[in-house]
Amino acid sequence: MSKDIGLATSFIELVKSTRESKGYTIEQLAEQAGVHRTTIGLLERNERTPTLQVASQISSALGIPLSEMIHESEMIEQGLATTGEVVEISKNRVPSKEFIRNEDKLFETIGITGDMLLKVINSTYQTLDVIDEQLVGKGAVPMSQLVELANLSSMIGNLVGSAIAEHSDGCYSRNKPHTYPDLLPIKKTAANLELKMALETNKPKGHLPKPGVYITFRYILGDKKGNYSRGKENRGDTAWIWEVKVGELRGEDFSCSNTAGDSGKTAVFKTPVFNEMYLVYYVPKHLPYAPKANGEYVGFN
Repeated sequence: MSKDIGLATSFIELVKSTRESKGYTIEQLAEQAGVHRTTIGLLERNERTPTLQVASQISSALGIPLSEMIHESEMIEQGLATTGEVVEISKNRVPSKEFIRNEDKLFETIGITGDMLLKVINSTYQTLDVIDEQLVGKGAVPMSQLVELANLSSMIGNLVGSAIAEHSDGCYSRNKPHTYPDLLPIKKTAANLELKMALETNKPKGHLPKPGVYITFRYILGDKKGNYSRGKENRGDTAWIWEVKVGELRGEDFSCSNTAGDSGKTAVFKTPVFNEMYLVYYVPKHLPYAPKANGEYVGFN
């Protein structure tokens, strides 16, 4: 019982800190959660323990899944993190609307909105963070240090694909593994959609040149607070998506090779074509290129 009370206390501490970090008053949180303001007050003064239903409503009002808040509360209770650290990391981890670009082209090309894309990225981050917290909690290292970078990209790509199917408002479903395209259209606004991941400045690639509609995600490895410095020697252990592009490619838009060491043929997006794809998400502080004087980079469309 004492452990349950300790977890509840950690949960309420996290609720209060998150509420304050978002600038919500007790009244505003209560209204968003659909509970009486007195309930929030009693909880934050540790005069009441939340029911599962109330905890779910509060988590929803804060924009954080209940499962994630419970997991983070367990981390706090076990001394693996402080409330302040959890709130700061969670706040930095939420992708911002300011990073969305060319939303009209995003919808025109693949039929999803900027808000849907943000949910996809946020869901991917949440899953990655839960995996890492479980690993670290058991004395292991984060996933990015356990697997080769090529495998890490593949794993993140699978999480992104699942998130697109989940958060596309019924536009897409996942295809069978290793089957083209990665995502199958359900609505008329969707397309046969292939998904590619790449680390830092690497160009997306596949085993064969497959014409069609693509969405590409490139990511960097920074620290948990989102700090990042260019250079392989400065890589952290937390994945941050810095760029998303969409566009339609033809067979001739790939450079094909059969280089020793590659697993069969490799079809890499040609640089001019990749630069012309529509940029739909971009985080300037995570740019792995040396920026131009105006802070932009080649391929900023």
